[in-house]
Amino acid sequence: MILRLSLDLPEDQEFVRTTRLLSRTLLDDLRVIEEDKYDIETIVTELCTNVIRHAKSSEGRYHLAIEYHRDKAVITVEDQGVGFAPDTAPEPGTHRSDTLTGGERIGGFGMPLVKLLSDRVQFALTEPQGMTVMAEKTLRYESRRDRARAGKMDATEGGQINATLK
Repeated sequence: MILRLSLDLPEDQEFVRTTRLLSRTLLDDLRVIEEDKYDIETIVTELCTNVIRHAKSSEGRYHLAIEYHRDKAVITVEDQGVGFAPDTAPEPGTHRSDTLTGGERIGGFGMPLVKLLSDRVQFALTEPQGMTVMAEKTLRYESRRDRARAGKMDATEGGQINATLK
């Protein structure tokens, strides 16, 4: 593993932009192709926004971890909210209440988008309550040299960044 970014976040939309930017920073340095960087930013944004809209955890916080390996990024979002069964989620394009604005919206596009952009997505119930969603995305590089550099970094112990945003 090259790096593990681990964030404890409030269920607040204001922090989604920050998480999106943080998810991209190492990918820029590794010279991952633009399409993969954008896909990972979008996956992070959608997973975090889903927690903020739907988790309703009593502590109002969730956990985001992004592991960067030479060949893939693994994004994991864990909450202690109400949880859900992925196969019973409302259809995309349906009307629903908007918990962020208090109005209504047409929604349901987030998880299908995450599934489309990811190579693999897994859902698991979190004990004692809540949900964990893990998405993997293969990384492609601008050059063979960049991929080799990432491979060299991946062969080391790697690093870890832990942060709590309030």
